[in-house]
Amino acid sequence: MRKFYTLFLLAVLPILGFSQTFDFTNADGGWTGVQSSLTLNPTSITLDFVTNQAPKLRHATAGVTNPVTNGVIAITLKNNSSVNEIRFVYEKLATGSGTAGVVIPITPNTNYYKTYVIDLSGDAEWDNNAAGGTQNALDFAFREPGGANGNVNVDSDGSIEIDKVEFIPNRPEKTVYTFDNDGDPEGWSDLVDATTSVSGGSLIVTPTAGAIGKVTNSTFSVNATNNAYMHIVYKNLSPTNNQLRIQFRSTFDNYTSFNGATITISQSMAGFETLDIDLQTLKPTEWTGNAQDLQVALRNSANAGNVANADGNLEISQIVFDNNITLSTNRQELNASNFSFYPNPANNVVYFKGNSQITKAAIYDITGKQVFETSRISNNSLDISKLKSGLYLLSVTDKNDIY
Repeated sequence: MRKFYTLFLLAVLPILGFSQTFDFTNADGGWTGVQSSLTLNPTSITLDFVTNQAPKLRHATAGVTNPVTNGVIAITLKNNSSVNEIRFVYEKLATGSGTAGVVIPITPNTNYYKTYVIDLSGDAEWDNNAAGGTQNALDFAFREPGGANGNVNVDSDGSIEIDKVEFIPNRPEKTVYTFDNDGDPEGWSDLVDATTSVSGGSLIVTPTAGAIGKVTNSTFSVNATNNAYMHIVYKNLSPTNNQLRIQFRSTFDNYTSFNGATITISQSMAGFETLDIDLQTLKPTEWTGNAQDLQVALRNSANAGNVANADGNLEISQIVFDNNITLSTNRQELNASNFSFYPNPANNVVYFKGNSQITKAAIYDITGKQVFETSRISNNSLDISKLKSGLYLLSVTDKNDIY
């Protein structure tokens, strides 16, 4: 059976736009390890550290020259340690001296890459009261507060593999959620009157009653203009909860208010079904530009205030944003477990890596127009030397009958 993998973001150098990315492709980008040793890998860096150290990833001259636009900091890493938080330290541009910091939790002991986001949009010290400037001295401090050492130092030897550090205008875009890694909600982790777990390939939402059970993704965003549909593959075990409320914030009103639509769902389900939600038709004014703070809310319309009952879980095996009326059963997200490509950004050639046989590749510009297609895949590589610099979407076709 042929399987289509689509779509993945490809940058062709020089990168156009305002974002700044350190992707660690055969270079450390000027980052160093503090109380840790830094090892350069082909497409990542690794910090190794020992017990009772305070490891940091540090840059003395990062040169983030547009902090007003690039207010979102994203770091993608694999945490092979007991570290459970990051303190991101940056210069006080408005004050003119000193540093400020913000702390975010991270998941310890993971065997997969996970993206963490620090949103400093509008932060006066980060962007110099919107006057701009350059952020140079930056630290990612990896900490373990409340540990056996009685401080924030790490309790045991460990390592953290860092895939990339990004300074970007919006939260990183993600259009496919598959919940393949147990314990990883893929950003769906801000909860109201609900608890979640991830196991067996599903995000399991357990309403606690008392209010509408909400799960919000505060990590990733989606290009609403280019993705009209939201597909949710779900199984509702509750005999009474009968609605999902899909909500979001968008550039429509500069992320001021939540907008959304209410969808009727099945109850007491024995198997999974797919909801195909046309958000551009349901919310044509609001579902535009960049959308973030994506929210799935479980409701019971028979209760006052649509309060969800705590009488059954909601299981979600997949969430996909695209332009298709129905969800393709052959689509999978490109990830390190089944497929990857490098380098990205690239100059002349892209190399494919994985267990699959790639038989066809197509490249689209950011408006969705196809600019290149070929079936001439030689030595797991693709010649992109004729492409102009910019951002593109890459789609590949796998013809491997093990699928």
